[in-house]
Amino acid sequence: MFKYLYSIIYSNEHSEGVSISQQEISREQLKAHILYKLARHRRWGGKHTELIHARSALPREHQMEAESLAHELANDGFLIWLPKTGQVHISLNSRKKKEIVEMVEKYLQERIW
Repeated sequence: MFKYLYSIIYSNEHSEGVSISQQEISREQLKAHILYKLARHRRWGGKHTELIHARSALPREHQMEAESLAHELANDGFLIWLPKTGQVHISLNSRKKKEIVEMVEKYLQERIW
């Protein structure tokens, strides 16, 4: 999974002289990457994790976007947003399981199961 996302960055960096910070990764790929990490760790429904752990799924230069991406995913119904004391927790919406799998497979060419 990481190989695919980083291959997009590094293939252009070495072949065309484009730096990592200049490389464009679509927001949809970043969203799919967050969904993939949560699915890989089986964070469906009642099993949740802190939002900060979703940040670690992204490349370093895109980690500051994690909260806004998570908000977009929650608005689209893919994530369940759980406000807890001190931190916000997130989990995957099990009712949108089919759409989540399709999104990950479409943008990352990675199978969850």
